Amino acid sequence: MARLRRTLGLLFLAAFGIACGAGSEATEETSGAPSPEDAPVARYADTVITLAELDSAFIDAAGGPEAAADSSLHTYRNFLDQYLHFRLKVRAARDAGLDTLPRVQRNVHDYRQQQARPQLLREEVYGPLARTLYERRTQAVDVSHILIRPASSRDTLGAYRTAHAIADSIGQGIPFGDLAVRNSDAPAAQEKGRRGYRGRLGYLQAGEIVKPFEDRMYALAPGETSNVFRTKFGYHILKVHDRRPAGQPIELSHLLRRPQDDTAAAHRLLDSLRTEILEGALSFAEAARAYSQDRQSASEGGALGEVAPQALPPALRTTVAALDSVGAVSGVVQSRFGSHLLKLTGRQERQSFDEAYDELQDRLTGRPRTRQRKADVARAIRADVGATVDTARLRAAARVASVDSLARPLLTYTDTLSGAAPSAATLGDSTYTVVQVARHLMQMDGGAQTTVAGLIASFLNEKALQYAATRRAQSDPTLRRRVAAYRDGTLLFRYMRDSVWTAAAQDTAGLRNTYRQNRNEYQVSERTRALALRAPADSVLRPYATLYEHSSSIPAVLDAAVADSLVSTDTVYVTARSADVYRSVRTAGDGDAVGPLAQDDESLFLIRDTRLPPRPMRFEEARSRVVQDHQDRLEQRVLRRLRARYDVETFPERLRPPVSDAPTAP
Repeated sequence: MARLRRTLGLLFLAAFGIACGAGSEATEETSGAPSPEDAPVARYADTVITLAELDSAFIDAAGGPEAAADSSLHTYRNFLDQYLHFRLKVRAARDAGLDTLPRVQRNVHDYRQQQARPQLLREEVYGPLARTLYERRTQAVDVSHILIRPASSRDTLGAYRTAHAIADSIGQGIPFGDLAVRNSDAPAAQEKGRRGYRGRLGYLQAGEIVKPFEDRMYALAPGETSNVFRTKFGYHILKVHDRRPAGQPIELSHLLRRPQDDTAAAHRLLDSLRTEILEGALSFAEAARAYSQDRQSASEGGALGEVAPQALPPALRTTVAALDSVGAVSGVVQSRFGSHLLKLTGRQERQSFDEAYDELQDRLTGRPRTRQRKADVARAIRADVGATVDTARLRAAARVASVDSLARPLLTYTDTLSGAAPSAATLGDSTYTVVQVARHLMQMDGGAQTTVAGLIASFLNEKALQYAATRRAQSDPTLRRRVAAYRDGTLLFRYMRDSVWTAAAQDTAGLRNTYRQNRNEYQVSERTRALALRAPADSVLRPYATLYEHSSSIPAVLDAAVADSLVSTDTVYVTARSADVYRSVRTAGDGDAVGPLAQDDESLFLIRDTRLPPRPMRFEEARSRVVQDHQDRLEQRVLRRLRARYDVETFPERLRPPVSDAPTAP
């Protein structure tokens, strides 16, 4: 595995350099000297590696131009060999047909989707919705509405006619609120004192309601009434009363005296407290803790936390708007809750669209407007590239007569299939089988309740988005390089696994031979064996130190520790490379105790047993190192074959020195 990590590390460090210019085909010599960047530094088969390509790969492998500039010419020349070997292995993998393996193609397809799909959705789905939401958030709209719910999912015509009759009455001058309290099916329309009474919802902002409602709310001018429109709740008529700027969230503290007290006395108390606060004799937090009758905020020094100004009662909203700086304290202000002092403790500046995007996307994720936008984008792609579906074949597979029937029988379709799966749909030049459609149903949320028509739309929409993501990955240079690098990495992994790693691990005779030839290199170093007791605190270990001091008996210490749930014991082998906390054991005498000692968040008590001299490793002990060494030998053998097979030439003399080695001007 260490060998695998080193090889893949080299791959991905150079990945973008590889993808930028890999595979430059050798051409016939032309007149005129090539620029230094176009000069070949290596050649194999029908491919050349140019200096520009190597430079790009080296910069990526080094971690950027500055790090590359600090490298030596010797390092750069070594990289030429490493890079060339990487390219040879990838070429050999392609020549062996590894890029045609279904598993490899599936992995590359999945990676391409992972990289391109988020960009597609941001630009085509989330981006436009987020931009609209961001711009609309600057205004809050005061609205009323009337809701007429259909009596059932099949009886919508009656509700539609009722809503139109109410709209006609509004047009004839009957007050909107009177019609709402008499006719609206909204929950609070008839409940005095609740938000929504007489249809009045108050000020709303983008993102708080369903999109059809929001669209009309922002499209109407104050005083205008909408036409009849439908949402998932039923039919609506909407009236806009007012618009106002939507303030940014603020942090607010208050000191409250309840209205049941003498209002004049409460006013005098708060006014005197404000004077003390402004003069510095008393802090706002101290005053709130001592005098505020809002128990919840009083314990926090009056802090209300983050507050949306438009959510405040009108009198408080007006007062807060007049606080011109953080730290300002208001005069006494009345609300239906009582008498207040207010302190502005923080004010947020409006974020830019890019700064707000992640939060906007989170708010949009899973919302009906997002699902609808995604479906609209997918349908546009389907119309652009062409899509067909064999509904008769899908109905027959699902054993239903209508596409409005549930597709549930398709969940077991593969269990009854005999022979090749018949085709069911096409998109562009791709053909999909009934089995693929059935598998899509299995992966759908609520798939058992999906109709055949719904399944067809969901399947084709998903394939359309995949198609668009693939097309984007092919046309976007950065995405194309990223996918090419991943594909080359996948091919390298498969080639090395098949030709080196697996071969080395299974070559028992070769491993034994490598072990015999390098026996002197496989050594167990000098070690000190010791007993280690660990516990959460040194106080837990001190009794064991005392016990050993009096008994000098390791078995006695072990017997005592076995019954102690706070103490764990094990045998440790301390070498010159062990952590510092163990090294004191190396200089102690056999039988000596050390500690308790602190180690991270626990304590350690050590008893030295004996010194173990160096010795040769047995084959089983050295196996992991032997396998790695044998892999190195096999890899060098493979590279020699590849260099000969592809007729490799290198031109290290054409390498320019990195910046740090370049001569400086006098």
